Amino acid sequence: MNITSIIALIVATVIPLIVLYIIYTRDFYGTGAFSYVILCFVWGGVAFAFAYLINSYLISNGIIERLTVIRVVAPIEEEILKGLILIYLIRRPQFTYFVDGAIYGFAVGIGFAIFENYYYIWGDLGALSLAIQRVISVNLVHATGSAIIGIAFGLARFSRLRGRIVQVLTGLALAAALHAVFNNLVTTVSRGLDIVFAVIIGFIGLSTIWATIKRGLAEEKAWIEETLGMADRVTPGEAEVVHRITKVDEILEPLAMRFGKEKASQIEKFIKIQAKLGILRKTLEKLQDENLLEDARKEMALLRQEMDAVRKSVGTYTMMYLRGIFMEEDSQLWGSLERGIIEERLISHPVPEGGGLWGKLDEVIKPPNSLDE
Repeated sequence: MNITSIIALIVATVIPLIVLYIIYTRDFYGTGAFSYVILCFVWGGVAFAFAYLINSYLISNGIIERLTVIRVVAPIEEEILKGLILIYLIRRPQFTYFVDGAIYGFAVGIGFAIFENYYYIWGDLGALSLAIQRVISVNLVHATGSAIIGIAFGLARFSRLRGRIVQVLTGLALAAALHAVFNNLVTTVSRGLDIVFAVIIGFIGLSTIWATIKRGLAEEKAWIEETLGMADRVTPGEAEVVHRITKVDEILEPLAMRFGKEKASQIEKFIKIQAKLGILRKTLEKLQDENLLEDARKEMALLRQEMDAVRKSVGTYTMMYLRGIFMEEDSQLWGSLERGIIEERLISHPVPEGGGLWGKLDEVIKPPNSLDE
């Protein structure tokens, strides 16, 4: 294997993974599980292996002509194979909404595409050129198709059985149609134009998934604002901080400089747990399946326990310290956080009557025996 082929294989692997990582990091609220993203990616490779065996059998035995397999059979068969893993994931509590479905589906498509890249690139004299063409076209189509199916599964979680079947089949039909249009175009138009059309379709697909995830995140943000509160042991001040989660890196930077990355990471985890609680509470209103409802309640109970443990490890004074070092535009945010901490302490550590407001505050924020840092 020459150096060009090695570079081609690197391109065919690294660029799709970078795109997947970018899509994965759009999940600001951390509702999806990274382990499931890995599982979906691996399943994509398995799906490619099955698709290769089926297509090879159909063509080599003369059952269906090669061009018909490419234009008709493969789009349907491959999208079904890619979507099978989502049947399992739809019943997991970490699959909360179509944002998770889009990301899980995208991961399946990228896994499928990378292994398909290896098949076409290995030993090809124009491997590098082919790798570049594939990562900006067919790879995005594979990812888009399975992301569409994932979105359908995410929406189907809130429907009864009949509606669930209709939504999933609709998603599958849309994914297969996109795949079929792509395959028919690139096998019909003249050389050169096929690449142009392939790239256009690939980027339209990626843009559509990106916009859909953005819309889903906006809906989840509204859910958090609507539902997050004391029912989940989240104070109003803490809830206000969660609403700013999209700027979490900017918010936590001073903390990392003063107390270290570990403490900043704990607060980020704390905020994301609260966001998950808000989203899960809204799903309780929308889920129709009793088993899914019970799983969601159990997940919420676990998250509350985890939240309380993280809140304790973070420490009150680590957060309150930030009020003095933040820029003026962030003072309202950390004022909210400070109020949230005081509210939580007042609830969990009531003080005797008669001390007045300042007496209560003095009791609530009295330093512990040892500093939390």
